[in-house]
Amino acid sequence: MKKAIIVSLLLSCGWMLLSITTSEVYQKVNSFYDNLHSFQAQVQQTNYYAQLKKTITYKGTIYFTPGKMLMHFDDPTMQRLKIENGSLELYDASSNTLFRTLMQPEYEKLNPVEILQSYWNKSKVSISSETKDRVNVELIPKNDNFIQSLSATLDKNNGLIYKLSYKDKTENSVSYNFSSIKLNQSIPSSVWKYDYPKNVQIIEP
Repeated sequence: MKKAIIVSLLLSCGWMLLSITTSEVYQKVNSFYDNLHSFQAQVQQTNYYAQLKKTITYKGTIYFTPGKMLMHFDDPTMQRLKIENGSLELYDASSNTLFRTLMQPEYEKLNPVEILQSYWNKSKVSISSETKDRVNVELIPKNDNFIQSLSATLDKNNGLIYKLSYKDKTENSVSYNFSSIKLNQSIPSSVWKYDYPKNVQIIEP
């Protein structure tokens, strides 16, 4: 009996050592963004369309600096999504179509790098699980017209995001998995440039 009590106490202490609060996670997240000058990673983006009951997964690379982001996908087809200075460009090679539009300021930080910090203070935040090195958080936005919920897997030591997903009000969802992450390394200027085909169809609302 005494042995069982000791084992139980040790397990409880182990859990207490692992336990992290949402405030502590937020401090890590803020520190991460305060020190973030550039972000590069391999990215897998999975889109689920609820009405169609259809899932599509894209694989490519993401590049980010404050005010500028590019996601270049090669699989299953080539697509480029570029956001810069409040403007959005989306090129789809399969249809040879380039969509250009201005973004409303409230949507500029809904990219997969900044969306977590953008929604943190206007959401109910909880910790769903954790390990020695990582923590999973759930965010339920308050009175938001677009996002229903968000979740993320973070590094407990530095706030780095490994996985991120969100569900909108229509039950559609998007998830991102990042790998081969590079932080605060120089991004070649050539990454941001792309020569679209001369016969590209341009759509500008």
